[in-house]
Order: sequence, then structure tokens, then C-alpha cells
Amino acid sequence: MKKLSITSKILGIMLLTSLFACSDGSAEVDSKGTARVSATDAAVDAKNVNSVNLSVSEVKATANGESKTIATFDNTKQFNLMAYQNGETYFLGEGALEAGSYSDLRFILSGTSDSYVEMKDGSRKDLIIENATTTGYQISGAFDVAANSTTNLVADIDLRKAIVSESQNSSETAFRLRSNGRVVVEDLTGEIKGTVNGQANSGEQLVVYAYSKGTFSASEESEPSEGRTRYEGSINSSIVAEDGSYTLAFMEEGDYEIYVASYSNTDNDEDLEFQGRVESELLIDGSLFNTVNVDANATVIANIALK
Repeated sequence: MKKLSITSKILGIMLLTSLFACSDGSAEVDSKGTARVSATDAAVDAKNVNSVNLSVSEVKATANGESKTIATFDNTKQFNLMAYQNGETYFLGEGALEAGSYSDLRFILSGTSDSYVEMKDGSRKDLIIENATTTGYQISGAFDVAANSTTNLVADIDLRKAIVSESQNSSETAFRLRSNGRVVVEDLTGEIKGTVNGQANSGEQLVVYAYSKGTFSASEESEPSEGRTRYEGSINSSIVAEDGSYTLAFMEEGDYEIYVASYSNTDNDEDLEFQGRVESELLIDGSLFNTVNVDANATVIANIALK
């Protein structure tokens, strides 16, 4: 009987040890999820800019001030951000992240000269990015990664606001990429799209801006200070196409106000000058609305009638 008792105890200890081992292993697996990262853009105002090229060697995320690597690329990811607009994205990569809450994404760039702006005439301009090769280019936005699931993240850099020109060496011009983009979870976003109808002057370019309800201020239409742009507070923007269509993609759930502004080339250079806001009405299903409500994974058709 004693031998049987001792044997039972040994088996019990072995079973507990096995359970603890499985528990530890399962905890390690269960504590991680997958983050997939893509990049998108809204169009640049300047007509003389042909492309804005980034060269990314690593993608990181920040949690409680600590940097976590999502993906590292042996061959850097080089792409023209301007080529991905109106809901189009460039897939950067994916990787495992500890489950939890994060505050931003960071693009670690491969070198200070590898990212640049190309002009219409083929010339290159420097693209100045703070901490590009160290802590990386920051795109802010809170998101959660759940265990054993995939989180699809979109870094909306919106070059219209992010890129500004600045003088260097008296006459030489460079561009600075500001850290004012946003990170969204794709599965939690919808889109606003439609057609802008009404008389537009020849050579006029219309831009549609979306603001969170109640956040728009007419002061944003004033001449911006150096290093800033008009409509700084907008969540998203879209250049109206020749057929009158526009798309505001990756909009988080909520209520938005829509504004239309006019730009044209008044001094015969290749830049467009701001002409002013265009009075307009918003029609959804044939009825007038002051705001657009966006739900996740939904498309709202909001047509705009110019007055």
C-alpha cells in the first residue's frame, strides 16, 4: 500500500508539473496578437510635386513609453506615398505584438537621403524628418492589440497637412514631413463618398474636408503661419476628381461636418492658391443634412451641392 501511495504522489507531481508547463506556454502564446500595418495618404496641394518617397527599414509601436518592434525588413520598403489615396494602401508588413494598448506607430527610415521628394521636372528635394533613423517618424493614434487575433492598422499620413516646404541655403528649397498623421484600426472605420455638383470655374480645384462635429473654426482658413497649413484640424481630405467624385476613407465612427474649399493657380506658377470656402449643401438619400454619421464597415453616400 505504501508503494502505491508513493507512486500516486509521484504521478500527481508529474501531472501538476506538466499542467504548469502547459499553462506557462499557453500564457506566452495567448498574450500576443498580430499587427498588420499599411500606409495611406490624402493628396498634396502642390501641383509641382510628383512623388513623396519613403524608405522604411522597421516598423514599431509604442506602449507605455516602450518601443516594440512589429516588423524589420532586410530589404527596405521603398514606396511613393502619393500613389496610395482614396482608400488605397501600401502594405508594409506584419508581426507579433504583446496584447495591450498602444499609442502610436513609428516608421524607422533607412537613411536621411533615402527618403525624398521628387518634383515634376525630375529634380529631387530633401525630405527632412525628425528622428527618422533613430526613434522614427511618429504617427499617433491609440489602438488595442488583442491576444490570438489580427489587428489591421492604417497609418494615414495625409501629406496635404504633413508636408511643408522650407528654405535652405538661401535659395534652395527642401520639404519637412511633420508628425501629424493618424493611426486607425481599419475594421473600425467606414468611408464617406459621393459627388460634388455645381458650377466650378475652369482650372479650379475643389477639396473636401471632414471635421469631427463641432471642431471646425473659420480661423483655420486664415493665412497659416510658417510650417503649418490651412484646415489643420480636419480629420481627412479629398481632392475632387474631374468627374466630381470624392472619397474620404478610413473614417472612424462618429459624426462629421463637411466643408469644400476652392484652389486655383492665380500667379502662373505650379502651386495652387487658396481662393476660399465654397458654400455647399450636404445631401444623403435626397435629404439635407448638417452632419454625416459614420459607422464601422459602412459607406455613406453624401453628395454635395455647391451654392
